[in-house]
Amino acid sequence: MVVKRLGRHLMVIALMISCCVPVVGFSQALQENVSAKENTEPVVLNHRVKGSDVFIECLIPNFSFDDGNTTKEYHGYLDVYLDGEKYQTVDRAAFVIRNLPEGKHSIRLDIMREDGGRYLSLKEMKVEIK
Repeated sequence: MVVKRLGRHLMVIALMISCCVPVVGFSQALQENVSAKENTEPVVLNHRVKGSDVFIECLIPNFSFDDGNTTKEYHGYLDVYLDGEKYQTVDRAAFVIRNLPEGKHSIRLDIMREDGGRYLSLKEMKVEIK
């Protein structure tokens, strides 16, 4: 009877250890992944509303709008979406969306590759024209 209890306890301990090892490994991998992401520079997006115009500036690390720029790893352009619809394509980091009608609008920027594929969709900005 003592042997059966000891056997059950050993089985439970072995089961607990086998379950914890993958969790510890996953935790270490997650920490390494987070550390790698923290070392990269984030995309910075600034905007300012002036009258019915919205001035937008993007700081995109390691990205160039000039295909001939060999110092940057990524090249392409921006697709600008206004209220969910494609509004324009832009080939520079700073630009203006002019003459927006009064009201609330959402603006999203997609960082695009030269071949038309998408690198990244940036967070939507909410603006209000008064």
